[in-house]
Amino acid sequence: MGQASRTGVLLLPPLAYEDTSAYRPLRVLADAVASAGHLVLRLDWPGQGDSQAEALSPQLHELRLGVVVEAAARLRAAGCQQVLGIAVRAGGLLALASGAFDALALWDCPATGRRYLREQKAFHRMAAASFGGGPAATPSPEGSIEAGGFLHGPEVVGALEAFDPKSAVRAVRRALLIGRDGAAPDAGLVEALRAAGAEVEVEQGQGMAVLLENAYHADLAAGVRERIVDWVGTPAELHEPDLDLAPSLVLDRGVERPWLERGGAGQLSGIVCEPQHGARPGMAWTVFLNAGGIRRCGPNRLWTLAARALAAQGRPSLRFDVRDVGDSDGSAEPHQDLEAMYAPTSIDDALQAVDWARDQGAGSVDVVGLCSGAFLGAQVSARRSIRRALLFNCLAFVWDEEARASSMTAHIRGSLFDARRWKRLLTGKIDGRALARAVVNKGRLRLRALRTGEQADAVEALLTEIQARGTQLHLVYSEGDPAIAYLAGHVPVDRQPPTTVLPGADHTVRPVALHSRVVDLILGPPV
Repeated sequence: MGQASRTGVLLLPPLAYEDTSAYRPLRVLADAVASAGHLVLRLDWPGQGDSQAEALSPQLHELRLGVVVEAAARLRAAGCQQVLGIAVRAGGLLALASGAFDALALWDCPATGRRYLREQKAFHRMAAASFGGGPAATPSPEGSIEAGGFLHGPEVVGALEAFDPKSAVRAVRRALLIGRDGAAPDAGLVEALRAAGAEVEVEQGQGMAVLLENAYHADLAAGVRERIVDWVGTPAELHEPDLDLAPSLVLDRGVERPWLERGGAGQLSGIVCEPQHGARPGMAWTVFLNAGGIRRCGPNRLWTLAARALAAQGRPSLRFDVRDVGDSDGSAEPHQDLEAMYAPTSIDDALQAVDWARDQGAGSVDVVGLCSGAFLGAQVSARRSIRRALLFNCLAFVWDEEARASSMTAHIRGSLFDARRWKRLLTGKIDGRALARAVVNKGRLRLRALRTGEQADAVEALLTEIQARGTQLHLVYSEGDPAIAYLAGHVPVDRQPPTTVLPGADHTVRPVALHSRVVDLILGPPV
């Protein structure tokens, strides 16, 4: 671990979908603080990511507060003389309620828990407009709030609605409050902290909209990173910390442990989920692949849920991050577009994961992926012996000129009124020239097909090859997803692989009511 200062730092992420988007940039922030000489501990909230518990677990809010207190205590036991908290959005509410810190940096902490929940309801109404009808309209449990594919259960909703951070402020020596984009932090919270004796620094907000944009394009504003690192301070004394973290997580019907392997861009990171008594030779393994920039827990935490359901059936799995995503090494800067997820280097990472499972004695391997993860699953299935490939909403089975053009034009299709996309274009984070070329190329490709009757067959050839290798190929689509038209444009209906359509779902299957259906599909028939 090396030497570190006597200041321990606990990084508390936001809740629900906001955590999905902000995960990689907050890892960059943690790395920056650690590079300044401090011991940094990050956590997944119970009910999120790779942690235990579920949205409807009893006393989930209290469990989350307990995790904060325990994490701070571990930093102190490791020799840290003071513990600082860096908390984002609703993470700030939990940080304040815990009373576990000597100092706090709060970035866009909501004025009240009730206001935060109102924002979550508004976000869900906006997102649900793309779901359509069908099973997704099934009401959530009474008293709960669904937002972006995640559920705030009744107990959490009740606790947050009753929580006013201004009345819960406990003494901290100092605090840094950063507001939302173009706005100062809540004045009442600032005054409450000062009244409690804290030395408070205030910054007008910047960068929150970019942090929460989506998991692939999310970015950490350099000004915020530098301000927080400066606030944490320069180490005055170094020591050898002894931080005791459990090497595995024991579940009700399984065990999880970290997976770290040397990859082409540094270290690849993931989670192995096994039955309680381990994975015996000859067992069927499942490898879960990233959905775009979403880390290994999968869209709406579906890969974590499915992995644990597999373990309960006695089946091991690996969910991991390809380079540039989640906790795996690679670029710290977001890519301008998704092309890197379709690059040969990402295919290499996926192949390495499958080969690792084989080296553990797997009798067969299944792959599961969504969007670019479905592309990786198809490419792996064409190169390795795969028992079953379950691929969700694949927008490109073959990365060629057509797929590249479609990927770029997706920035404008259905997003004409998305201010964040226009801002990315105007600030150069979307390559305007490349976008213009893609629009022209896509039009040219369609015109050529109309004139010559040419039908690209690379996709059909790939899918035919996969099935000829003996792989059980199963495609799953959200109703109305553009991936359906993509498949129809390449493979006649009578030659398409077995397909399932999920009504009332968006591209990442966000309605909570459909999640059990997705897990059932992943479990598949008995092995």
